[in-house]
Amino acid sequence: VSTQSTGAIKRFERRWVVIKGITLYYYKKDDASSAPLGEIELPGKRITQPPAAEGVYKFDLIDRDDTSHFMCETKSEREKFIDAISSICYAPFGGGMFGTLIEVSVRRERVHGGGTVPRVISQCIGFLDTPARIVENGIFRLPGNERTVKQLKMDFQEGLEPNLELRSDTHTVASLLKLYLRVLPDSIIPSCLYEDFVAVILTYEIHPIEGLNEMQHLLKRIPPTNFNTLRMLCMFLYKVQTYSASNLMDLNNLAIVFSPTILKNTSADHSLEKEMEDIQKLKKVTEIMIINCAKLFPADRDLEDENE
Repeated sequence: VSTQSTGAIKRFERRWVVIKGITLYYYKKDDASSAPLGEIELPGKRITQPPAAEGVYKFDLIDRDDTSHFMCETKSEREKFIDAISSICYAPFGGGMFGTLIEVSVRRERVHGGGTVPRVISQCIGFLDTPARIVENGIFRLPGNERTVKQLKMDFQEGLEPNLELRSDTHTVASLLKLYLRVLPDSIIPSCLYEDFVAVILTYEIHPIEGLNEMQHLLKRIPPTNFNTLRMLCMFLYKVQTYSASNLMDLNNLAIVFSPTILKNTSADHSLEKEMEDIQKLKKVTEIMIINCAKLFPADRDLEDENE
């Protein structure tokens, strides 16, 4: 790490970096208990990446006063590092939603005129929910342009509002939406409620109305912002599966794609048998919510966050 404050760039030296709260500390060796060599306050910093060079993976943290230069050993390491700090750097601009809890993102965006769900969710669904795009073969199954997905992600991270109509296609925006959900710190339904939700499956299979009533009651326990996000997503996915004759994405296929991000099991039991059992349970919960979205989610209004 080297820091440029007066125009002269020092040579790069290996440092151990730790992020605590909103501050990045760097140490001479892998020992965070020792005194740091320096620290960088992250909020408000801009992240830039110099032109790529073979085997060189740099990025800079910039503000009005100085520039801090970083170089990572691999491209993957650089991407993980940028993901880790961008949610902190761009928070003052209403950005940093990738890798951040839904309720935190919505609270940040409200300051900048945002709504009741993360902007990336509402804008992606708004883009996809058109007669031409919703019937496109393989929506949410076929990958989009990786480079464009990455650029759109950084635009949203920086608090910008990219024009999806000018720069994107169906599969690219669908991939961006899946990426946002995949990197959330927790599933849309908090994972602590996993056992409660999967317990509803048996009730639903025997008494569907009673099972839906139980699930509706459980949905009241998730944060309002997560409820609003889940509501918007499930209602759109219900619409997508009604066109499965054209887009080849029926209820089963959509549940396979989205169940890992709608609800997770974070228990310590990671045996193959348990994982296979979880996959089926999570898929079933997702199917129930999509096909019964009109009953489970009031259509007239979003829930308000009591912390607002």
